Amino acid sequence: MNRFRALMVVLLLTAQMTVAASAAPDLSTLTDAGQTDVLNAPLVLWSELNDGSILTVTEEGNVSLNTLSNAGILSLQWSVMLDAEANKARVDDAQELITVAHQTGVYVVQMSTQTVYRNLSTPDPVNDAVYDQEGNLWLMYSAGKRRADRYDATGFTGASSTTIQSGISAFEILKDGRIAIASYDKKIYVHSSEGVLIQTLTDPNAIVSTLFSLDNGTMLAGTTGGTVYAYATDSWTVATQALGHTKQTTYLGHTNGYVVVGAKQGKVSFLDETNFTLVENFEASGEIIGVSMAFNGPFYAAGNTLESTKIRYFDLDSDGDTVNDRNDAFPNDPTQRADTDEDGYGDNPDGNQADAFPNDGTQWEDADEDGYGDNVAGNNPDVFPNNPDQWSDADGDGYGDNSNGEDGDVFPTESSQWSDNDRDGYGDNPDGFKPDACPSVNAFSSADRYGCPDSDLDGYSNPDENWTVEDGADALPSNPTQWLDGDGDGFGDAADGQEPDACPWEFGTSRKAVRVDANATKGYVAVPSFGCLDEDGDGWVDRTESTKMEEDATEHFDGDADGVGSNEDYDDTRPFIQTEQDHCLNEKNDTSEACLGWNNPAYQAYLKSLEEGETTLGFFAWNTSLQDPAGSDAALSVDDEILSQVITVGLVAFVSLTAVILAAAYVINKRKVATTTKEYGGINPLLSSNASKEALEGRGGLSAAGGVISDASWDDDIAQLNFDESEPDGFADMDLVSDSEPAEAISVTYEEESIEAIAGMPASVTKATVAEAPGQTMPDQAPPLPEGGLPEGWTMDQWRWYGHEWLAKYGKN
Repeated sequence: MNRFRALMVVLLLTAQMTVAASAAPDLSTLTDAGQTDVLNAPLVLWSELNDGSILTVTEEGNVSLNTLSNAGILSLQWSVMLDAEANKARVDDAQELITVAHQTGVYVVQMSTQTVYRNLSTPDPVNDAVYDQEGNLWLMYSAGKRRADRYDATGFTGASSTTIQSGISAFEILKDGRIAIASYDKKIYVHSSEGVLIQTLTDPNAIVSTLFSLDNGTMLAGTTGGTVYAYATDSWTVATQALGHTKQTTYLGHTNGYVVVGAKQGKVSFLDETNFTLVENFEASGEIIGVSMAFNGPFYAAGNTLESTKIRYFDLDSDGDTVNDRNDAFPNDPTQRADTDEDGYGDNPDGNQADAFPNDGTQWEDADEDGYGDNVAGNNPDVFPNNPDQWSDADGDGYGDNSNGEDGDVFPTESSQWSDNDRDGYGDNPDGFKPDACPSVNAFSSADRYGCPDSDLDGYSNPDENWTVEDGADALPSNPTQWLDGDGDGFGDAADGQEPDACPWEFGTSRKAVRVDANATKGYVAVPSFGCLDEDGDGWVDRTESTKMEEDATEHFDGDADGVGSNEDYDDTRPFIQTEQDHCLNEKNDTSEACLGWNNPAYQAYLKSLEEGETTLGFFAWNTSLQDPAGSDAALSVDDEILSQVITVGLVAFVSLTAVILAAAYVINKRKVATTTKEYGGINPLLSSNASKEALEGRGGLSAAGGVISDASWDDDIAQLNFDESEPDGFADMDLVSDSEPAEAISVTYEEESIEAIAGMPASVTKATVAEAPGQTMPDQAPPLPEGGLPEGWTMDQWRWYGHEWLAKYGKN
């Protein structure tokens, strides 16, 4: 019963709309007014209901009822979330039930209760679901079953369309209950209300993507190639209309005497309903899913993109200025179209009622065209409406704030000043604020007087004949940190300035003061102290100098109070040490050249003996000259050639000495063998363990090995000792002994001779001792000496041991 009543209301409203829209609006004046809103999901349904509200269903199955504002923005009224992957949605003729076909069945939402009215589940995806005039629900399967099945309130009725082998591309139930199914084979299969195939239409030359049934018995078929077919369903005669493009049809509708065709890429076409001819084409955005048109022509077009739905508006242009009425602030004035500040004056300066201030709603006229409005009650009014150079007077002195213009005020915020001829920032009015004391000089003093020269920029002006230091001028015009000098000594009185006067009450020239500091190297540190008394002119404050040092310009500190300043005092920590001589005579352990000289009477006598202009030798040089008077001068200087020769000779001597040492080592080894042969009787102790042992025990010879057996055993040894004075020493040709000092006799040890003795080094260098043979005792008395005395090269120890053998061999000679 409720469904019947709703249907009657719809029919009445439709009849009224038909009468109101009998005269189709003129579309030629429509222009693109731009995008008005964006939804964050693609839609499967956009439908304008009888009350003007917009019903939408998204691909996620969100069913919403919205209002569309004058600005073209959707406002949500209510929504039902189905959480389904929707393929298509429709609203029945009574605008009460919404079918949502999805991947696993169909939802039916009741608008009056805003709830799910019915939920059908199917094993195959459902691509469309439509109620027929009997209240049965037809489910269409594009693939899989490739047919349409009829359901009543209890379920599947068993009635189905024929199976469309090529698949189903579009589906529609005509107003008389018949069923039209379009296929990918470019044909339309018409079935009875029971699903029996009764007609096949083969007119389309492309795949039919959309079907739509009109109330007047016409069926529309839109194709993928930009062509629309209009069939009279009573005779199936057809009218064809190309749309002027080749885009796939995505929407078919009817409004205000027009057939509306939406296609991909935002194409919207209007066809005359009567003669089925193309009237206008428009271009919106995306894949058109719905169009909502006002009775006088303006319309909204909703187009899907991959992730959103864009709403675009097309509006009238009543005054023909190419700006549609929605965007035209002056829809009936072709010379004006915008009024940014909404003050009723147009933004076009060349149009009617032009606004001189299009962004200021309080101003619109500017007589002197200086950019400031003449409305005194508006923003930034022009105080000088007839003076294009001036417009404001902040301080109210009658001079405009534009200092560079006519009657300009150089001091726009100071009413007592307005002129500044020298442009230094100080006014020329002597009775005004901060008057310029030097009005013809561009200067910047600001402390003692204004606008006069200030060389150091400290704010105090330079003194001149009319303004002296006594008047307040800068006493130190070259020092930016000082300006007062009460005592006139050239040091400023500002304690935090440069070179501040430490004694501002007295004239002084000091620059530093002595501060005693026991931890300092000199016993004091110097601290800055300017402008205090300094009578000796040494720069030090007299009152800080040591006693009597204030009278000596070369001294200022006397740490040991001995009357000698630290500059002259050799040691200012000990009062009895004032000179170097005092130090050296008191410090006998100081072996420096200076002290050696002071402590050497001969050197002091030498110094006193020098004539004026004669070269003074230092102590070391003087001492060297005494040892080699002839070469003293030469010793003072060495040229590079001599130095090179000395290095060369030194290298040669080093190599020679190395060779001598190696040869001496060889000779020593030979002598050791001869010595053991002499002691053990020609038997090498290294070859006889018995002889070695007996020799160590003091019983040599018991084993019949060792001892002196014959003179033959001494031959080599005697020759090596070279007792014959007439024969030259075997090492004499090496010239290793200094000619200036004769060498002492070479001492011989029992075990071995020293390298120095063998090499002929002086006796003073060698201190060889006679070693006792193991197990033997030195004789108590030495043999009598020969007439010539001790043989050359022998010592008394050697003579006590071996003298009797020498006498035995050479005594008779």
